[in-house]
Amino acid sequence: MKAVFGQSPQARFWDWFQRNAERLLHFEAEQEALFAELSAELMRVHKGLTFELGPLQHGQREFILSADGIRKRLSVVQALVDAAPPLPGWKITAFRQRKSLDLRIRLGESELGADDIWFASQTEGQQTGLRLYIRGLGEANRREMLQLAFILLDCALGEYDVATRVGSIEFHPLPPDPAARDLRPLPELRELFPSFRPVSG
Repeated sequence: MKAVFGQSPQARFWDWFQRNAERLLHFEAEQEALFAELSAELMRVHKGLTFELGPLQHGQREFILSADGIRKRLSVVQALVDAAPPLPGWKITAFRQRKSLDLRIRLGESELGADDIWFASQTEGQQTGLRLYIRGLGEANRREMLQLAFILLDCALGEYDVATRVGSIEFHPLPPDPAARDLRPLPELRELFPSFRPVSG
């Protein structure tokens, strides 16, 4: 282990990760406790950093580091990924990437899929503002539905593009005939935002 470990927040984090790599590779046996440890170590690097662990496939997992959509944390995530040492069995990825939109996600009593969200857009300088129209959105479920909508937006565009290329976002209930209102289904949002973000750090 090089002496640099322990001398910077990034180095200390990867030192801890290396020492616990095997536990993390098979985290299911102690998920709650291990995720609490991992979150605490990330907090030592920078408040608000989050993570995702992909499925174990052919002896390898993906470890995704996220700024949780906050633009000022993007450089912190990238610096942490850039500082990662070689980690056998691990693929280290900066930011939540674009994913298939063929899914439905649930939070509490609320559930959304990509077919439940339509959009309109407008140019805002170097960014694009969005108006998202969500099926079933109401005052009682607004908090949960907006969280689900942001997750699906990240799936559509990837965290980096949402944080840097999307401007204002408004949320409205979906009208009965969205196509008649010149609204477009969420998957078509990718046509406005060709991806330029590398998949991995």
